Amino acid sequence: MMVKYSPGLSAWLLQITVAICLLTTWPAEDSLAVHLPSIGDTLEIDAWYHLGPFSMGPREGVLGVVEDASALKPDAFRRYPSTLAQGGYVGWEPALTDSAGWVNVEFEGVLWDTIMDIYGYAGIVNGAYAYCEIELPAAGRALIQAERVGSFWLNGDLFPGDPYGHGFMRVPVAMRQGVNSITVLLSGYGDHRFKLNLLPVPAPVMTLDDYTLPDIVRGEPGRFWMGVPVLNTTEARLDEIRITVGDGRFSKRIEMTCRGPAALCIMKIPVEIEVSAFPDSGDVLALPITVGIGEVAYADTANLRLRNPGQSVKRTFISRIDGSCQYYAVLPPPDFEPGREYSLILTLHGANVRAENQVDAYKPKTWAYVVAPTNRRPFGFDWQDWGLLDALEVLAIAKNTLHVDTNRVYLTGHSMGGHGVWHVGLTHADLFAAMAPGAGWTCFELYIPWFLQKAYIYGEPAERGIRETALSQDRPHTFLENARNLPVFILQGGADDNVPPFHARLFASRLDEMGYDYQYKEDPGRGHWYRIDSLDVACVDDPDLMSFLESKVRHPLPHDVVLKTVNPSHSRRAYWLEVIQQEHLYRETEVEAHVRADTVRIETRNVKHLALTLSRDLIPSGRALLQIGDSRWYLRFDDPQTFHFSRRAGEFRRGTNLNHGREKRPDRYGPIKQAMFSPFVLVYGTQGEAATTDVLIHLARLEAFQWWRRGNGFAEALPDTEVTPAIVADYNLVLYGGAGENSVTGRINRFLPIRSDGGRLELGETMLHSPGLAAKFVYPNPLNPEKLVVVNQGTDREGLGLLTSMRTVYAGAGLPDFVIFDGEISRRGWGGIIAAGFFDSAWQLDPGLMYYRGE
Repeated sequence: MMVKYSPGLSAWLLQITVAICLLTTWPAEDSLAVHLPSIGDTLEIDAWYHLGPFSMGPREGVLGVVEDASALKPDAFRRYPSTLAQGGYVGWEPALTDSAGWVNVEFEGVLWDTIMDIYGYAGIVNGAYAYCEIELPAAGRALIQAERVGSFWLNGDLFPGDPYGHGFMRVPVAMRQGVNSITVLLSGYGDHRFKLNLLPVPAPVMTLDDYTLPDIVRGEPGRFWMGVPVLNTTEARLDEIRITVGDGRFSKRIEMTCRGPAALCIMKIPVEIEVSAFPDSGDVLALPITVGIGEVAYADTANLRLRNPGQSVKRTFISRIDGSCQYYAVLPPPDFEPGREYSLILTLHGANVRAENQVDAYKPKTWAYVVAPTNRRPFGFDWQDWGLLDALEVLAIAKNTLHVDTNRVYLTGHSMGGHGVWHVGLTHADLFAAMAPGAGWTCFELYIPWFLQKAYIYGEPAERGIRETALSQDRPHTFLENARNLPVFILQGGADDNVPPFHARLFASRLDEMGYDYQYKEDPGRGHWYRIDSLDVACVDDPDLMSFLESKVRHPLPHDVVLKTVNPSHSRRAYWLEVIQQEHLYRETEVEAHVRADTVRIETRNVKHLALTLSRDLIPSGRALLQIGDSRWYLRFDDPQTFHFSRRAGEFRRGTNLNHGREKRPDRYGPIKQAMFSPFVLVYGTQGEAATTDVLIHLARLEAFQWWRRGNGFAEALPDTEVTPAIVADYNLVLYGGAGENSVTGRINRFLPIRSDGGRLELGETMLHSPGLAAKFVYPNPLNPEKLVVVNQGTDREGLGLLTSMRTVYAGAGLPDFVIFDGEISRRGWGGIIAAGFFDSAWQLDPGLMYYRGE
């Protein structure tokens, strides 16, 4: 049943008084008796007030209107400055819900077309707020469905929304007796449209319609992985839940028990299923799923696609990044010959495109598999960060499980996937025989320019410089030198108004300057996505592009190699050479190497530690004269052998001076997000006051939701009291709370370069006494230096609350190794940073690698 509430808009402060039937049908077991009952009906809110628009720089999320948006309330007499509105000020205005449940937020008098003519899309990026109040006769729990909403505040607490409107997201919340306030943050281009409903809670633990599922090929029974999103709708952690899959007919009935999610939290749990038979008809196999606790269970059905041999198919796997279940799609070659090695086309999808749809955009290739990774989600990470790792992980799996000639592996993609081709291809050029970006943009700053970000308007150059340094690895046009042995085909629509031809032409002109092997094809008059009607193929399947790829063969050991990087943890290898450490961290590093007969000549820039792997396949004689700058060595080798050279006292010497226990190395380098590139656990503190512990639990909960929503990931949130030696040995730790609030932080606090001490922060020898400070940093775990910790702490609850402003799970975040900030970040973005920077090669503070504004 759905209940609609339509209060009169004559009342200035919108209040909805609801008489709700509270459900009490769950068994009163000890583990459930303390939990609030559910609301009885779906609540669709018919009327809202909205405030805006406010200019917001792309990928910044800072409106700069108020420091604490959670405290916003409609005020008939207050006006707020807006650079987008005529007259320069805006106030609260009513907004109504349409018959489909969508709230339409329209800004009268804002000249969107004129603004866009002057500033382009960057000019019409904006944010706004919407507000309502709901009065309940008793406390209860609900699921909030917030579509096209970035985030929302319920009674002052921040929760994630579903910005892309995918429809599967539900956020469990506890509603208080009396008045409950909801403030919604909206963002996008021009006017806005969103939906927010409150739904009844069907069970204490349930699943959501966001399963990660394999396809099943008829006639091919077996065991497969799936991802089951398990939602804890109660206010307590579930120590043990039960998951049952299978019907005992087509799929084996399998039951497992495991630890459940934290309170009001989600975990997408990998579950193994077994398919043993197939229905006679239909194109799906229904898989019953039950999750429960005690005697209470929630039942659902997941539909697995049934495919015929030769059709495209989704394959699932367990990711080494976080232990989650992920998938990729494969279009096999027709008339498959078991003894033959095929080429492999790795294709990267555009924004809001699923991997299975990506491979189906191609016609089957008699000469190649077409394989599409997911970027973790249809929007994902723009093929950067975890998107890059996903592409590389799928490529490795495909090469190990399919019949692939590893010297005929090609990289292609479109739009966001075209950007991904540049990014993945130029950081791992030695993996591919050729690459072919289509409609690929350069970088965030040039795609939809960032000049209207608050960071650029208010930030000091040195302040912004730290973020620019962290983002420098994500600008592929600055690493084109790495395509020395990687032929490139660039495809672009001449009338593309989504990714303008500027980007493709910029890449092409630079490749032309360097004399590299490339081909540029611009289709006049064509837009962003188009079909070649005469051939009945999509633009991604352009015959010239495919002919180019098919003609190329990778040389695994080229005699001329160029490697350019700014971060060895991100990109460090090119064929037979590797940069392990830089002299000056995060600055451009370049190596150029040439083999001529038995002589190897290498020139370096900003290299401290270099490794070369020499073999008779590269130099048949098994001996070489090596020259690095002015230094020379005579080397002998039989099988492939790796030689290390370190720069000391201004010259290279054979061997390494890398202290593996203390110094930065590629797998333990930073920045902050690297701690989430391999299995991690979210650890919230329980040692402080109850109100502080609630804040820390909520911070961990938000991170878990973000990791699931954006990264389709698996992350467990644990209290500090449950961190065992085994967890310390196997996982990176993301800690919430300082030394007095989190016992794990307390154990390691004295070893950290940034410490919490009785309501203040210590930045090395500098004491920061101001209230309302927050700090976030990465560091080798003193309890196990082979793993990393990320410490999230504040001087007080106000500071802890600010930690939601610095998101880690986000492409383009630009987080360095550490950052300290206060409430000014809500108004000025990176212009409100107090201190930020990178630790040096020994993980110590270095004034030359940091910015410090002072309090």
